[in-house]
Amino acid sequence: MNKVFFLKLIIILLIAMNAVTFSHFYSEDEAFYCFLENDTDYILIEKNELNNSITSYLYKNSDDHYLSKIYESNKEVKITDLIKNNKIQEYNQKIEDLLYLKYPKFIVNGLLKDNVIKSYILRDNEMVIYFDNYHITPQINEILYLKVNYNEIKDYLNFTFLLDQNYENEIGYNYTNAKKSIAFTFDDSPNVNKTNKIVNYLNDNLSHATFFMLGNKMKYHKDLVLSVLNSGNEIGSHTYSHQNMSKMSNEEVINDFNLMNDLYKNITGNNLKYMRPPYGAIKSEQKNLIDASFILWSLDTNDWRYRNKNYIVNYVLNNVEDGDIILFHDSYLETVEAIEELLPILYSEGYQVMSVSELFNLKGIELENKQSYRSAKG
Repeated sequence: MNKVFFLKLIIILLIAMNAVTFSHFYSEDEAFYCFLENDTDYILIEKNELNNSITSYLYKNSDDHYLSKIYESNKEVKITDLIKNNKIQEYNQKIEDLLYLKYPKFIVNGLLKDNVIKSYILRDNEMVIYFDNYHITPQINEILYLKVNYNEIKDYLNFTFLLDQNYENEIGYNYTNAKKSIAFTFDDSPNVNKTNKIVNYLNDNLSHATFFMLGNKMKYHKDLVLSVLNSGNEIGSHTYSHQNMSKMSNEEVINDFNLMNDLYKNITGNNLKYMRPPYGAIKSEQKNLIDASFILWSLDTNDWRYRNKNYIVNYVLNNVEDGDIILFHDSYLETVEAIEELLPILYSEGYQVMSVSELFNLKGIELENKQSYRSAKG
């Protein structure tokens, strides 16, 4: 009797295990809904029903890999089935545009490759895309996903959805205290064919910087000054011709700043707010003569001395800390090459690179006139 009972029990268990491995099961409590595929379990993390016709499931396993299932009228469909046939190319272009809005170029280029796996969860007002099986260098240790509000793709979809009156796209320039933050600063700007390359690298990595410019260069490169500013970066004074302010008279200090401010205002329509004394040299009483914040640094790359890309990269990576203000010069090709290499690595290590004012604003520190600042560390 016992043998028969245990034999029946074993058979029932085998049938149940077989059904679980190749299908799915759920209870009234959706937290127990699982999907098992290739001996790897995926736990349901979200389920949504749209207009009683579309049901969207999103699963995740312990390795942060995603899997999705979409059903329309109880029939499994692909995401392309929910896009108008003549709009797929436009839809793909919109997704690409939104990716470049959120992530640096080196990440997006990896996500656009054919081998990348995409998982979807559909909500009433938005679609969320999770990316898997990508190869990005340097390696990214975060979950890569994109929220797409239906307002952005409403002309391409062939199902009914809700539209938000107000929404915000995910923008990489929306810096957050959840990550480490540092400011890049460049002295002796602007330098044709170097400053503009650095600006392009900053743009590619959704980063900003502060450029401390010399007046005797600014007056000959007004378009480059505007290009730096219009790319979201900021500009400060580095004196008109790299003078040592501690050796200047009070009158010379005032005249130099006024000359710089007039030149900057003539080019941009704005007044200068920030000043970096050459060599960091300025007397305490001289600071009281100028309506500006004095920005020094906490990390000096000495790029002018070593003129070596690898040295610059390694020095920054080995010494950088949250809240640092890093000093570079955009006068040297080796510095330009170092910036190109550094920005993706710093992003992969959880750093946001920004201008001085953005850093201090994020940290909740007010930059006051006539005061000196070396970092935004607590």
